[in-house]
Amino acid sequence: MFYIVLISSIFIDFVTKYAAYTNLNEKVSILWNFFFLKYAENPGIAFSIEIPTLLLKVMTIVLIITIFYYYRQENKTLSKKDSLIHNTAFWLILGGAIANGYERIFHEKVIDFIWVQGFAIFNMADAFITIGAIIYLYMIFIAKKINF
Repeated sequence: MFYIVLISSIFIDFVTKYAAYTNLNEKVSILWNFFFLKYAENPGIAFSIEIPTLLLKVMTIVLIITIFYYYRQENKTLSKKDSLIHNTAFWLILGGAIANGYERIFHEKVIDFIWVQGFAIFNMADAFITIGAIIYLYMIFIAKKINF
C-alpha cells in the first residue's frame, strides 16, 4: 500500500513537471490573481536559496537516508491505525524528496510551476513533502501519538 503512495507521488511529480516543461510558455491564471501556473527552474533549495551544487547533492542524499532511518525507528512503537497515518506521511515526504532529489542530482535544478501570489513557486514534490510534514505535526502536537 505505502509503496503505491511512494511511486504515485514520484510519478505525479515527474508527469506534472514534464507537462509544465512542455506546455507552460507563459503564466496561466487559475484562481483570480492569486493562484497561477508558471514554469520556473530552481537551481537552489527552498525559496531559490543558492547552495553550491556538490553540497546540494550531498545534502539531498543525506536527507533521504535520514528520513528513511527516522521512519524505521519511529514506526516500531505505533499502533496499527497510527502506523497507517505515520506511513502515509513518511511515504509522501520520501516520495517528494526522491523526486526533487533526482532532479537536483541529475539536472542540478528542479522544475517549479505552481505559483501562489505573495508566497512561493513550487512543485508537486514540494506539496507532498509539506502535506506529509503537516500530518506528522498533527500526530506530534494534536494527536500526541509520536513520543520523542
